[in-house]
Amino acid sequence: MGRQNNAVQVGASAEMRFRQANNAYRIVDVVSCDNEYMLLDDVWTTGSSMMAACELFKKNGARNVSVIVLAKSG
Repeated sequence: MGRQNNAVQVGASAEMRFRQANNAYRIVDVVSCDNEYMLLDDVWTTGSSMMAACELFKKNGARNVSVIVLAKSG
């Protein structure tokens, strides 16, 4: 998975974060329903990035996507 743009989430409203996150990522390799995927993020603010990334993996065939977040903001 890779980022498609360099939109800055810091300081953006929750609504803007959701909009940006839904267009921020793309799959760059084959997603297999036989593999398990784990996503790592440093900070969970609104969850927009992680939810968009998980949804993208699932739309491309992943059955199991786990998330690890190091810190929660606010």
